[in-house]
Amino acid sequence: MAKAVEVRAKLAGLFKRHSWILAFVLIFGLWEAGSYWHLIGRTLLASPREVWEVLARSAFFSKLDDDQNVYIHAFYTFRRALSGWGLTVVGGVVFGLVTGSFEALYVGTEPIVEFARVIPPVMAFPLLLVAFNYGEPAYTWTIVFGCLPVMTFAVARGIRGISREKLEILAAYKVPGVVRGFSVVMETLPSVFLGARLTLTMALIIAVVTEMVFTPRNGWALGAIARDSEISFDTPVFYACVVVVGLFGYLANRGIRKIEELLGVASSSDETE
Repeated sequence: MAKAVEVRAKLAGLFKRHSWILAFVLIFGLWEAGSYWHLIGRTLLASPREVWEVLARSAFFSKLDDDQNVYIHAFYTFRRALSGWGLTVVGGVVFGLVTGSFEALYVGTEPIVEFARVIPPVMAFPLLLVAFNYGEPAYTWTIVFGCLPVMTFAVARGIRGISREKLEILAAYKVPGVVRGFSVVMETLPSVFLGARLTLTMALIIAVVTEMVFTPRNGWALGAIARDSEISFDTPVFYACVVVVGLFGYLANRGIRKIEELLGVASSSDETE
């Protein structure tokens, strides 16, 4: 009896620490049941085995044309997303520091940033396609267009939230400027990481959506292959694209969180807008 109680306690502790395991098992079980008993038609739901076969064939380049390899398409999509995201982080930090440091500038630019933040990037995409002659920069700058206001606003809010009393005390005690600057940076880091995490997800979404709207010239685009497979009811390929995008987004966000934990700012940046 005592042993059974101990086993149950260990299992409860395991699921408490790793609750994602239970969620994964539940979702996977429902997915397998829905496809096995044909609760949802094959034109809408592929089985987990079929999706795994697409992923495996793509990994080993077996019985699959290059233009159907989800990993090759994913490489180009993630490169576009990361390029736009990198420019967003750099630009957002610079603009956020400048606007957040000056009261008049912050008050004057806040309505503009808020206005730009609610404009769907896909509305600007056709204009950027024409401006950049339907080249790769159109995708990158569409991502920047959609993400930069969010990153700028997050950093500016972080600057505005710095304790003025602390800065005045450091100045009163004639603390070296390097130390005061370091204090400002550490207090701003949670906002920077929060903006980076939010915009990383946005960058990935915008990259896939713009590829679904217009296929890049080189033809390599996860959004394009997902769109084509959806139109042709090739559901295994479509769900393989969904799985790859989801895994990349999850792992990338986990990576940023790990960096936050190493720097000791993870708990502060868990706030949402």
